[in-house]
Amino acid sequence: MVAVRRGDVVVANLDPTIGVEIKKTRPVIVVSNDSINQLSQLVVVVPLTKNIAHLSPSHALIPKGVARLTFASKAVTEQIKAVDKRRLVKRLGILPPALLTQVERALKNTLAFP
Repeated sequence: MVAVRRGDVVVANLDPTIGVEIKKTRPVIVVSNDSINQLSQLVVVVPLTKNIAHLSPSHALIPKGVARLTFASKAVTEQIKAVDKRRLVKRLGILPPALLTQVERALKNTLAFP
């Protein structure tokens, strides 16, 4: 099991899925708070995709090279999910605070938080 903190970029195995749920083993951003990350067997993550076309207010662009990402990626906040820590394969790195703020802004848009 990988120990994680809020803002970490981690590779996670998201299979199996149903329908249009984001699938495959891919990078995700840990967005749950560190108390949950430490005490729970679940973490809340936002998946990343290499398909950076069609950015919307519910997305955040993460440049190539950040947290050892090999492609520019899009944080897909409408696919936020809780995953068991056993799905986490390895830690890649951590988002800089400015990029985590962009992900938080996209999450607020997705969840209609003020």
